[in-house]
Amino acid sequence: MGFFRNVFAWVLAAMLGYLAASTFSTHFVLADLAALGAPITIQQRISTTLSDLLGTYQYLAVILLGYAVAFFVASLVKAMLPMLGRIAYPVAGAFAIWAALSLMEWQYGTVPIGGGRSDIGFLFQILAGGIGGLAFEVLRPKKS
Repeated sequence: MGFFRNVFAWVLAAMLGYLAASTFSTHFVLADLAALGAPITIQQRISTTLSDLLGTYQYLAVILLGYAVAFFVASLVKAMLPMLGRIAYPVAGAFAIWAALSLMEWQYGTVPIGGGRSDIGFLFQILAGGIGGLAFEVLRPKKS
């Protein structure tokens, strides 16, 4: 049963990380548009956020894959270094996003997540990864 609970925690963590990453990205892009003088209403913010959540599902796949690798490695490291305690999975989640976006930038010459192209936007994407990692830490089954 522990395996399925881990899978459930992994999927929920990835969905939460994706929700945060997509929402951060959307609002960084909208802030850039507003800075150029485009009027952005609350209705546009809401509809754009929802549209991006539904339209960038490929990013969810990247996050799922990144978290699978990062959380597995974090579990091995945590077994060797128990003092990492509760920070192992949030750090792993943040690292997964950093690695994925850095590899995409290296491969394609740009970060394909529009809201992650600025330094602060990139940091917020990493933060979203950490949020997902924290969710995994909280949701995963614990050994008694």
